[in-house]
Amino acid sequence: MGGFEGADHVNGFGIPLDINARNGHADRLSEDYRALGRFDMRTVRESIGWRLTTERGDAAWVRIGEHARIAAAHGVQVIWSLMHYGWPTGLDPFLDPDAFVDAFGVHCRRVAQVIGAAGGIAPVWQPVNEISFLAWAASSTGLIHPHLPSEPENGFRLKCVLVRAALRAMDEIRAVQPAARFVHTDPLVHIEPPRGAGPSACAAAAAAHEHQFQAWDMLAGRQVPELGGAAHYLDILGINYYHNNQWEDGSHSRLHWHLNDTRRRPFADLAEGLWKRFRRPMCIAETGHVGEGRDAWLDHIATEVLACRARDVPIAGLCLYPVIDRPDWQTADHWHHSGLWDVPNADQGDFTRHLCVPYAERLRHWQRIVDQVSFSHPFSKTTTTMTHLIVFSHLRWDFVYQRPQHLLSRLAATRPVVFVEEPIPGAAETRLETYQPCSGVTVLRMHLPTHGAGFHDAHMAAMRDMLQAWMTQQAIEEYVVWLYTPMALPLAERLEPRGMVYDCMDELAAFDFAPPELIARENALFDTVDLVFTGGRSLYESKRSRHEDVHCFPSSVDHAHFGQTGLADHADQSALPRPRLGYYGVIDERLDLDLVAALADAHADWQIVMVGPVVKIAQESLPRRANLHWMGQRRYDELPSFLAGWDICLMPFALNASTRFISPTKTLEYLAAGKPVVSTAIRDVVLQYARVVPIAADAAAFVSACEAILAWSPQDAARFARDAAEAVSATSWDRTAGAMQTLLERFDERIIQVEDDMAPSPSRAVGTAPAAVA
Repeated sequence: MGGFEGADHVNGFGIPLDINARNGHADRLSEDYRALGRFDMRTVRESIGWRLTTERGDAAWVRIGEHARIAAAHGVQVIWSLMHYGWPTGLDPFLDPDAFVDAFGVHCRRVAQVIGAAGGIAPVWQPVNEISFLAWAASSTGLIHPHLPSEPENGFRLKCVLVRAALRAMDEIRAVQPAARFVHTDPLVHIEPPRGAGPSACAAAAAAHEHQFQAWDMLAGRQVPELGGAAHYLDILGINYYHNNQWEDGSHSRLHWHLNDTRRRPFADLAEGLWKRFRRPMCIAETGHVGEGRDAWLDHIATEVLACRARDVPIAGLCLYPVIDRPDWQTADHWHHSGLWDVPNADQGDFTRHLCVPYAERLRHWQRIVDQVSFSHPFSKTTTTMTHLIVFSHLRWDFVYQRPQHLLSRLAATRPVVFVEEPIPGAAETRLETYQPCSGVTVLRMHLPTHGAGFHDAHMAAMRDMLQAWMTQQAIEEYVVWLYTPMALPLAERLEPRGMVYDCMDELAAFDFAPPELIARENALFDTVDLVFTGGRSLYESKRSRHEDVHCFPSSVDHAHFGQTGLADHADQSALPRPRLGYYGVIDERLDLDLVAALADAHADWQIVMVGPVVKIAQESLPRRANLHWMGQRRYDELPSFLAGWDICLMPFALNASTRFISPTKTLEYLAAGKPVVSTAIRDVVLQYARVVPIAADAAAFVSACEAILAWSPQDAARFARDAAEAVSATSWDRTAGAMQTLLERFDERIIQVEDDMAPSPSRAVGTAPAAVA
């Protein structure tokens, strides 16, 4: 997630703040959302300043609606902060708290109406940003005009008023959006007693540490119940955590992170304590650092989040804050250099964004790691289950990394995945091989003495026995069966799943050497399963009349993996001259090998690079030319470096029965890498990407399309880059897996239990706000 600083209070010098105007974000919403989209970040934090909105009148409401529509157009889910420290002149939370609360309620209801009318992904609401911090800042510092350091009692009084305001806001918003979700942010801190402290000093530090939970306790009705708090008001906990969130009591000396102060508590310990206290969904709503420390801090906090994951502490997302640099609240000409993008000349009216490259590189690194670990989304339902997925696949997990791996590694965030491969026949002895390729996924590979390709009937009895014995040993009782091939249907005969899913990613009956019984078995499968997913539009049109619950989930893209920039050329092609035209993927009957040969023959100076395993066709059938290079199968992590050295990406598919229904994943992967693509007339490519991918009817047209791309002007290349980014931004594997997870929830029964006093009341049931994490 990415956060845009939106504080709109009047600072200690009496100067009103408007951070989004200072850094240009207010007038560059589309530009900033597109930039975040390139990092697959599609959940953002934005502020609707209560003070600014009131001062600007009707124009402000027009602007809010426009902002919401822009976010919707970019597929961005927004967490809207409704009070970001500022409030209208004339309201005083100390002198007339009732009027303050009433006015805030009116403001929040109107915001919900305006934003609701804009459409798009369901928003998440943050009524009051950092209740505890604001109460402290207005009572113990000189940061909030006109309030000066006073007595702690004033901070407590203000905290109570802000809690009342937040409760009223939630009631007003739910009157407009009954399924609204809310996040309540505050700093998560550690307060350490002084070294050598006695019992009383330790007790004082413990009491000070406990104050950080007051606002959350009040919202939940655990403290000061007369404010009106109740369990259903405490929805998602937003943790704000920075390097200076730990200090010594009394002296307020920081426990410096960069000096490795041994008294610091690991973030994972603090988060675990918060989880055990409230048992509510949690996300890191703010984190970041300044200057050259940005990338190192991200390494630190991401490692801590992985530690949380290992302890089953559900940190469901992390928000870089801010993503666009901001000026200091008190010293207007001092910029923090804390964003993913700096704006070094903003004070001169130049709002050009400058990417902090080391920070961005570490972000992409951790996005790849997180993709493997698979975090649940912070704003999906809290009914996370331990219902297993038992998956039967004709593809091996360690073969080409494609749709099954992308989806199941992400679904494994909320349910363990057991991936049962087709067996290895002709083994000397019967044995079960198991391994864990990523968090939450266990692969079962059965070695059998019987003979027959794939899920042959000869293997079924032994496979059923081995699978049931293993599931009994693992105490797996609640599960959903998920099939990638109808040939595995007999394996489900003895199973008692909560539901069955068919993820139809290819028309397998059209492939060479397809088993003759496959069509009949697919007919039986459609009569058996509860849900059907298809891997593209053509497949959807072919299958939708055969089952009452068919959903189209076309191929998607791993933005972080394929959108990497600045990569070194792969060593195995770096000596080849340019231009280079490349393909990666399985090399089988679906490729037009004559077309590949024609490309090599058309221009002897073109280097044709073909990466991928050769299956179902003989090596001798591959055309051989001096400028045609067969690289064999490569690891998934090698593909971006091959792409980095290509000038054009190829999709030279044959037009035959086996390609009639394909939806090539590589289309979006090539585009995410910023590479121009030329394709034959694959129907799903024509339907979805013809605006950005030239479609060639024959070999001559294919060669001509490649020649045209190599002759592009800078303007042509810029136009393509814009179109490609737009095409890629429309989807991600995270979003696809999230949508599938929502459909799978119908099979779930057992949920993560929250404390009885924290369960939502029936009248305040929370809903799902679908979006992706980055």
